[in-house]
Formats: sequence, C-alpha cells, structure tokens
Amino acid sequence: MRLAWPIGVSMLSFTLKGFVDMLMVGQLGTDALGAVGFASIATWFAVTFPWGILRGQRPLISQHIGAGEHEKAFSFGVHAFALAFFCGSLLLIFAGPIAEIFRNFITTTELGGDAVEIGTSYFHIRLQWLLPTLLTFAIAEYLRSTGSMRIPMVVDLLVHPLNILFNWVLIFGHFGLPAMGADGAALGTGLADLIALGVIVYVVKPGNKLNRKTLVLSWERMRKVFIYGITGGIQFSLENLSFLSITWIVGQTNAVALAVHQAGIQLVHLSLLPAVAVADAGSVLIGKFVGELDWEGAKRTVRSILQILVPFMSCMAVVYLIFGRELAGVFLHNDDPVALENALDLGKGVMAACAFWQLGDALQITFRFCLRAAGDHIWVMWTGILCTWLLSIPLCWWVVFVYEGDVAMVWCMWGAEIFAGGFIFLWRWKSGAWMKKRVVDDGAELDDAPFHSIEP
Repeated sequence: MRLAWPIGVSMLSFTLKGFVDMLMVGQLGTDALGAVGFASIATWFAVTFPWGILRGQRPLISQHIGAGEHEKAFSFGVHAFALAFFCGSLLLIFAGPIAEIFRNFITTTELGGDAVEIGTSYFHIRLQWLLPTLLTFAIAEYLRSTGSMRIPMVVDLLVHPLNILFNWVLIFGHFGLPAMGADGAALGTGLADLIALGVIVYVVKPGNKLNRKTLVLSWERMRKVFIYGITGGIQFSLENLSFLSITWIVGQTNAVALAVHQAGIQLVHLSLLPAVAVADAGSVLIGKFVGELDWEGAKRTVRSILQILVPFMSCMAVVYLIFGRELAGVFLHNDDPVALENALDLGKGVMAACAFWQLGDALQITFRFCLRAAGDHIWVMWTGILCTWLLSIPLCWWVVFVYEGDVAMVWCMWGAEIFAGGFIFLWRWKSGAWMKKRVVDDGAELDDAPFHSIEP
C-alpha cells in the first residue's frame, strides 16, 4: 500500500481528468461524445505499442536493483527514454496519413458526417501531441520501477487540473478565445502533456546525477529493452485492436449505443485504475524479490495484492449494480427524452455487466502484472492475445450480427474473456514456471559505483 497509494492518487487524478473531459464533450451531444470516444480509443491504440515497449524496462530495472546493479538499471531507463523519443517522433511525422486511415474506418459506423469530421480532427490533433506523452511516461515508468512513486504522482496532481482548465477554455471559448469544440479537448490535453514533461524533468533534475557512462547507448541494452517490451507492445496493440473492433461492432447499432459504450469505459475506470495501481506497486516488489531470488517474498506479495483487490472490486460491483443508471446518466445528454431514456436503460445494463466481471478482472490484473514482473512476458502475451481474439471478438460479433443484441449484451460477453483469462493466469502462477524466467544474468558482476534511484 505504501508503494500503491501514490500510483492510486495518479490514477484517481487521471480518472477525474477523463471524467471531466467526457462531461465537457458530452455537452456537445451524444454524436460528439460517440465520435470523440471512438477517436480516444483509436488514440490509445496508436500509443499502445510504444507504451508496451516502454513497460519492458520494468522487470529489467526492478530485478537489477534487486540484484544490486543500480547503475545498469538506470542505463536501461535511459535506453527506454531513447525508444520513447523515436516512437513519438514517428507518430508526429505520420499523423496525417494515420488520421486519413481512421477517417475511412470511422465512416463504416453509424456516426453521421459531422461526427466523422469531429472524430477525425480530434484524432489527428492527439497524434501530433503524443511525443511529450511518451517521454513523460518513460521517465515516470523508470521512477516507479525503482520504487520512487511520489514524483509521478506530484506531476499528475499539478498537470491534470491544468488539462481540465485548458479543455474548458478551448472547448467552449472562454477568456476571449474561440470555441474549438472537440478539437479544443485534443489540444488542451496535448498542452497539458507538454507541461507535464517539463515539470517531471525539472523536478527530477537528472543533469545533477548523470555521468557519461550511463548516457552511452548500447545496442545490446537497447535490444534487451525492446525484447522485453515488444511482447507487451504486441499484446497491448492486439488487445486494443480487439477493443477498437468491439467499439466498431457497437457502432454498427446506433450512435446512442456508442455514447453509452464510451460512458461505460469512463465509469469502469473507477474500479480498474485503483486495481492497476495496487498491482503495479506489487509488481515492483515482485521484480525486486525475483532479482534477490526470494521466491517466497514474491508469493507473499501476490497474496497481499489479492487481499486488497478482491474486497475492493467486490464493493465496486455492488456500486455498479445499484447505481449503474445514475452513474451513466452523468455522461449522457440528449434533447430527445425518448432517446435519453433508452440510453439510460442501456447504461444500466452495461454497468450491471461490468459488476458481473469485477472478480475476474481482479484476477486478470493481479497475475498479468505479477507474471510480467517475474519475466514471464512471452507467455502472458500469447495468453492475452488468444483469450481476446478467440473469445471476446467472436462473442461480441455474434451478439450484434446474429443475436441482434444491444451494447449491454456485448459487455456481458466481455466477461467470458475476462474470467477465462483470469483463471488461466492464476493457473500459470500456481505452476511456478515463472521462477525460471528471471532476467538477471546469474554471472553478472555488480557495478563498482552503484547508481541510486533519482530523487529530487
């Protein structure tokens, strides 16, 4: 919990930022909410591959710190930062062509012409501002891998309110600025991410502690970061492609269903992000214990994570089940009272489905993070991909195109993949195969001058 609470605060501020963003965009109507929601998912899909690669530094850093090799751990962080710069630059250069591909894709849904333009423009602007996002994430991920959780938290607490302010000003045109609509939400988020990069660099002040040895890029270490990260990049990309595909399937019904789907995504963050914070903190401990060859310490950490997540997510299931309609109503606005009533009923069904799979999500989140931290990243990748594409996509396709069900039924089918994956990951951990996946070379010599984790 000591490691988790700063991550939890960051996640809470991130959730609040997303809530307020969608509340503001929701004032523009359900079509705009559906379009921006679709574009947000596409933006996340575009960033998942580099994000997954950057996550590859986690086991390398935490396990080398556990083995006492602090300077080598920092060097892996430097290499991850270089990869972040490369990936962000590519997204900036090719933002235009990628946005055109998205335009062709979104026109295949039930969104109207205006909504297509809103979503495409939002997506294009977001792509242009992802470079500072990735650079900030690379630094924050290194800090969290070393156990320095509070610096990213402080940055989030400073910058996320600015994001809300920028969006409010730019969307609705306050302080004499023109109203930009959904484009203002994209630009406001980009400006906030740029400020976040400046703040985290200023707070950390890495120039005070760098030496030439840690800044030299090695192809061997770059290859290691890439190898341990590419499994996450592939898995997250294919899983988010499936998520984008499910959103497209929902979009084949009507624009209201797409808006309800987006509202459900925002609301599920109430349980998902705190759970991720706890598992993320636990993964740092597991990496350290594996580096120390302390297998019992790693097992105790997993039990501790579950002792926190199972009661928490069970309580959230009750909240979703009882207050689902009211929660969905926070995001849904429509001038047609009949359409609004239909949207609220769908929202209630979506949140009931979300309540159903909370326990499965607790297992998925716990064991995915723990297995990856132990170095069992290839097995996690294939299991996650197969569960998603063999269960989620076929079931959701069947619901919409064969059974002719609604978005609430789609979310029910999602539960099958979540529970199946959760129990499979649990079985893998129980098997003990992860104990053979340690990433530290047993014969490696400790550095003469260990480089300690950065603190301001």
